[in-house]
Amino acid sequence: MHLSRRDFAKLGAIGAVGAAFGSAVAGCAPRPLLSPLRLSSDTISPNGRSVNDLASVSFTLARVADVSVSLQGPDGAIHPLRERATRAPDDYEIQFRGVVGVPGSENRRVLPDGSYTLTVTAVEPNGSTASESAQITIVDGDPVPPEITNLTSSLQEFSPNGDGDEDDVSISYGLSKACTTTVYVTDSENRRFLIEAPKKQNAVLVAHLWDGTIGGKVLTDGKYVFHVDAEDAAGNFTTATLPLTISNAGTPRLEIVDAKFSPIALAQGGKLSVRIRVKNNGDTHIKSMGPPPGTEYTTQQNFTSFRDPKDPNKALYFEQPGRWRVGVQWTNAPQLYPVRWGLFADDTRTLAPGEEVTINGTITVLESSTHELRFWASVVQEGVGYPGGQVGQTRVTVSF
Repeated sequence: MHLSRRDFAKLGAIGAVGAAFGSAVAGCAPRPLLSPLRLSSDTISPNGRSVNDLASVSFTLARVADVSVSLQGPDGAIHPLRERATRAPDDYEIQFRGVVGVPGSENRRVLPDGSYTLTVTAVEPNGSTASESAQITIVDGDPVPPEITNLTSSLQEFSPNGDGDEDDVSISYGLSKACTTTVYVTDSENRRFLIEAPKKQNAVLVAHLWDGTIGGKVLTDGKYVFHVDAEDAAGNFTTATLPLTISNAGTPRLEIVDAKFSPIALAQGGKLSVRIRVKNNGDTHIKSMGPPPGTEYTTQQNFTSFRDPKDPNKALYFEQPGRWRVGVQWTNAPQLYPVRWGLFADDTRTLAPGEEVTINGTITVLESSTHELRFWASVVQEGVGYPGGQVGQTRVTVSF
């Protein structure tokens, strides 16, 4: 049986005071250890319509005792509802919704229609035992649970580190009926990380694209379990899990340490020298791609202007998500950061955490519409944006 968090909730201190007073008046005749059970209703209909869907079962415990609760069905099967636990003398209440746990799993199911016997048993420290029972009938219940079908993932292991290679995992599944789902992962210490808060869903196919982050922070390397919990309005509960492994996780962070443009005055057609120094202030290796440092540009070119020698119709360099470059823009540039350089001549090399590198290059200034241009630099995270903003802003006078 699935019990709400208010199960066995104390009804107040008045009950304890009353118990003590009653014992004093009775003298040598102690009160019965356990009172008869009191039911708000002897018939419930757990079908999700919120009409007569639960029964409150209350009782009074006169002295300290170990209390347990069980349910016997019309087929004779016994379902433990509450494991034996020590309770203080007081008034108690159980919310019975006609739901029991499935042995060997976290699943819960609405019981079939029929008459059930609910029994509360109390055992005192000296071994004295008392039991009280009551009959509860279930009618028009919904015992059909939601099913989570075909829970699959695109990867069993992924590396959320912003390099564009297996940075996220796609997980999909189907739902057999309308229900409320909750999606989360747990780690090896069974800590829970919420991916999607409880959400009402229809009988549909569902997909999640997860980048390994919780609250914007990447989880650490390790083995995880992906969970989907589904509960229908009647109280049927189903959970399904999938193992996942996170490896090489980290947050990339490339920052410009220094940026210089020189000279600050030149003739039209003159070359502007650019020097940009960057540092990896993140906790994972950073991948880059060309054009390599030293590549010469004009203000009428961009990084896609360089053609593949094997196929002139194909750009040699392009935007590739997960790769990092430095970019340069100027007043009235035809696009965002048309001039871009990779961090290394070798695209297979990476920038390690804490490592710095200096990128040099030139831009031939062919502008003729203005005598003054403003140049600046930025880090370019391809497929994401331009973190760090516009730095190294320099005014350059052009004579023509």
